Amino acid sequence: MKIVLNSRFGMPRLKEGLEVTGHEVLEDVWDAKDFASLGVEAALFEFRTIFNHKWRFIPLVLRLRKMGIPVATWNVDSPWHMNRGPLKVKLLLKSGLIDLYATHSLQDTERVSGPRVLYLPNAAWTSYYGMNGVSFAELWDRGDYDWDVSFLGNMNGAAYPEHRRRAAFLAGLEEFLNRRGLRVLFADVSRRPYSCAEQLGIIQRSRINLSCIAAADSTGVMSWGLTERAYGVPACGGFLLMEDRVHVMDDFARDEVATYRDPDDCREKISYYLDRPDERRRIAEKAHERVMGDHTYQQRAITLMTELES
Repeated sequence: MKIVLNSRFGMPRLKEGLEVTGHEVLEDVWDAKDFASLGVEAALFEFRTIFNHKWRFIPLVLRLRKMGIPVATWNVDSPWHMNRGPLKVKLLLKSGLIDLYATHSLQDTERVSGPRVLYLPNAAWTSYYGMNGVSFAELWDRGDYDWDVSFLGNMNGAAYPEHRRRAAFLAGLEEFLNRRGLRVLFADVSRRPYSCAEQLGIIQRSRINLSCIAAADSTGVMSWGLTERAYGVPACGGFLLMEDRVHVMDDFARDEVATYRDPDDCREKISYYLDRPDERRRIAEKAHERVMGDHTYQQRAITLMTELES
């Protein structure tokens, strides 16, 4: 199928998944005449792009509907919706402009009327995040890890209000871990970007990789959907300790994940898993197998296109 992806910064992960699975991808096409001349069969709009370019989106989609070309969007920031208000989101989903609403979180979708709803979680971008030639035996805890606990992410709450709670959570946790004499790396990627190779090295040289408080949680209600690191860290063979989100058990079995409920539980789980290297590595290896089998962007592309073609 020939599909157009319209987004602000491109959707390289999904684009690659679509191309690997045999689809032709065009980007940044906003003229209905071009859709016709190029033989485009479907259109996918990044969720925030719809709001940022609504006066281009609406007339284009009205023409696409007359042409019989299905229109989809993928939201990976529910229920925050990239700070688009709930009323705007509700109006969009009731407008009849979208045929397929793919989302990483099914919370509140029982009230969606109009488009078909598809659960489409984040995934691992395996072209960049994988074992990179390192064996599971090399990752077994032999006492030579660089970090006991690590986190890579945006921690700049002053510049990015959606990350204030994360910054406060990590500041308190870092103080606790430092008092225990643990080696901690909490790196703010908004101030110092890390290459994929650097990220991979940190993931594989950390006993525990942490996930905490995504931008999607900015409404004060935890998103049901898992962050991309829930799949990317296991793809690299790393052990991940993440929030106990609703969709965890939709994507993993209980023996494939380690989760925590709140800050106190997070501290207890860190202590627990640092003392149990064998259990930690068994979980990491099972999570890796699950991700590589079920949670890559190639799988997401197959799911999306199967739904669009139905």
